[in-house]
Amino acid sequence: MDGLDKKILEMLKINARESFANIGKNVGLSAPAIGKRVRQLEDDGVIEGYALKVNHEKLGIETKAYITLVMHQGLSGRPNVLDKIREMEEVQSCDRITGDDCLCVLGYFKNNKHLIAFLEKMSQYGATKTSIILEV
Repeated sequence: MDGLDKKILEMLKINARESFANIGKNVGLSAPAIGKRVRQLEDDGVIEGYALKVNHEKLGIETKAYITLVMHQGLSGRPNVLDKIREMEEVQSCDRITGDDCLCVLGYFKNNKHLIAFLEKMSQYGATKTSIILEV
């Protein structure tokens, strides 16, 4: 990967739908040359996919929170527990972490009442600590 690839990646991070022609104008290459480089970055696993940015407030999401979980004894080694948590519709990401906590969950909720119901579901797996996101 060279400097041109890094510039291409920076532009795609800002707008994953940017045209190859526009990227080419900015880095001094033709659209087909940009396409070839992007396909190579995809083939090499540097680009793993493209994401959609959603305005969650317009979908009725009022509350976002980070929730850490200290799992009950004996549950932390069970992969199916982690899968069950990751499959919950509110969970945007779920990471195993080091330290006193076992997991860090990013969740999106319609409102605080919805968050409370989610925390009650999570209590079957262990003790939670919640930090509500005020601003991104």
